[in-house]
Amino acid sequence: MSVYRIIGIESSPYAVKVRAVMRYRRLPHIWVARMPQYFDETAEVRPLLMPVVQFPDGEYRTDSTPIIHALEHVEAGVRSIFPDDPAAAFVSDLIEDMADEWLTKSVFHYRFSRTDDQLSGGGWVMDDAHPGLSDAELDQHTKAFVARQRSRMALVGCTPENGPLLEQFYLAMLATLEKMAATDRFLFGSRPALADFGVYGQLTTLAGDPTPGSLMRELAPRVGKWIKRVDDLSGVEGKWYAGSADWPTAVGELAELAGRFYLPFLRANALAIEQGEATVEVELDGYTYRQPVYRYQAKCRDFLVQRFASLAPQVHDELSPWLDERGCLEYLQAI
Repeated sequence: MSVYRIIGIESSPYAVKVRAVMRYRRLPHIWVARMPQYFDETAEVRPLLMPVVQFPDGEYRTDSTPIIHALEHVEAGVRSIFPDDPAAAFVSDLIEDMADEWLTKSVFHYRFSRTDDQLSGGGWVMDDAHPGLSDAELDQHTKAFVARQRSRMALVGCTPENGPLLEQFYLAMLATLEKMAATDRFLFGSRPALADFGVYGQLTTLAGDPTPGSLMRELAPRVGKWIKRVDDLSGVEGKWYAGSADWPTAVGELAELAGRFYLPFLRANALAIEQGEATVEVELDGYTYRQPVYRYQAKCRDFLVQRFASLAPQVHDELSPWLDERGCLEYLQAI
């Protein structure tokens, strides 16, 4: 039997995302908490991102989305999380990318902007990665980790000036998903898609931190229950919706959020890099958003633009008006 090893920690949205995908797809795996004894094993892995997955052939892979795509290739035909409908598959990719690259800014903002969240979230990460510490040692590790992460906040746009925008986005996500959790099991059918798992990973981390977790329990209690279900969907059977007419309203609203927040940022970031600028500045939903340019997210934009362009002409033509109505289409064109 081929067995995968997931080396990660519970407090990583990307590690639990990959684990949830493997659980749903019923792929035999071992969850390896990234304790100190495993640090040497992964020390040479590049890029060293969370999680590290060792495939049955012995190869180590990182970066959650490429891992999931690789699993789809290696384990073809086994409970796929990519919808059969090419239009749905593209929109699922878009939502998952927004969760991974933009909702994660809300995670970082909430976790390291307030003292209670810093100590709780930082303590969760350190206790997860370094079990067996005394209370005094855990406190020391937590403070050092928080200081290191706070020093990186401006690099990813999590500044006090951008905070209200990132909080507004999180609240909009909760409002949209609460309606879905109350009426539909998943975004593209009665079985989960990549988008569901991307959203789940970030929301699971947010639910575990004091401030965003309290907001979720108050404003979107059914979302909190939904993410608990998504954690292990190994017993779920289902089917995809036939087409966009059957998609729940949440899919369109999430696309609208992409058109308001994420895609304009991606294009502005790409333009700033192209023009040799060090900083990207863009108006998003009434706020001026600034951060240093981010080359990885330029690659994310390239992926989405190329994915959209590669759709069959009929699919492209049918999906374009839907995307245009939601403010996305102009941002999915080549610069």
